[in-house]
Amino acid sequence: MIDFRYHLVSIVSIFMALAVGIVLGAGPLKGSIGDTLTQEVTQLREDRTALRTQLDAARKGSTARDDFTRDAAGRLVGGALAGTTVALVLLPEADADHVGEVNELLTASGARVVSRTTVESSWVPLGTAATTEQATLATDLRRSLGLPQPAEADSTPLDEVLADALVSADSATSDAAKGALDALTNENLIDVETADLVPATTAVLVGGPIEGDIVTDRDRAATRLAALALALDGAGRGAVLASDVGVTGFEGVSSVVRAARGDAGTSRSLSTVDDVSLPLGQVSVVYALVQQLGGGVGQYGLGDGVSAGYPPIPAP
Repeated sequence: MIDFRYHLVSIVSIFMALAVGIVLGAGPLKGSIGDTLTQEVTQLREDRTALRTQLDAARKGSTARDDFTRDAAGRLVGGALAGTTVALVLLPEADADHVGEVNELLTASGARVVSRTTVESSWVPLGTAATTEQATLATDLRRSLGLPQPAEADSTPLDEVLADALVSADSATSDAAKGALDALTNENLIDVETADLVPATTAVLVGGPIEGDIVTDRDRAATRLAALALALDGAGRGAVLASDVGVTGFEGVSSVVRAARGDAGTSRSLSTVDDVSLPLGQVSVVYALVQQLGGGVGQYGLGDGVSAGYPPIPAP
């Protein structure tokens, strides 16, 4: 009975408060409430207009900066990598436009892109059978290249195989390297475009979005591809890993750049660029490679974990 009375009193109180509010709103407070609401709506409209004006100005400025950087890019990088040989590596889902723009700037910088290798999604094995097959293939290829056999727990035994075949500190090309690339191609793990294989002294990798419905699988793929980038970095005189994350940063995104930056050992050696879709990011790839050749390293772009927005500008 007490509970019923308590609820009854509560319901009555609510209706009484509602009735009082209606009476006051329709009576003595009607004018002041209406004036306040009108002022607030007017202010919100003015704020919206001001924000729209600021946004339009910011977009106009951003477009102008991108246009300028794009038009001046050839001069900005001209001669920066003269005499450098580069292995261009396309990771799964790499954007063709981004790859083309990076390739164009590398050429404008004086570098010579001596190979263009597409890494297939099958490079990251799914399941025990595929992992075992890759380990067996790696054992044979590492032996032919004179590489030490990996530790039993090593989950990336093919990374050093591809790195050793594409990148070298010297200019010698071995028949074993050609044979390794042929074997990887026959297994549908890579596709190599080169008329006459010449080992590069450096590497540039362009990544794309990591596909898949399961977050753990995407993160594992990103980690595996970051390990490949690190192997290419170690095989020659440096490497740069570039992808596009966007101004929203890394939150909720599986990214090969994020995976590289998230590993302390990798980020101490490998340089990354996270805004390769922008002219600034494409120039940054060239400057970051110049820095690598000088023994430096950095993480550049607009996302999380960057050293700066762009690398140090090389001396003329």
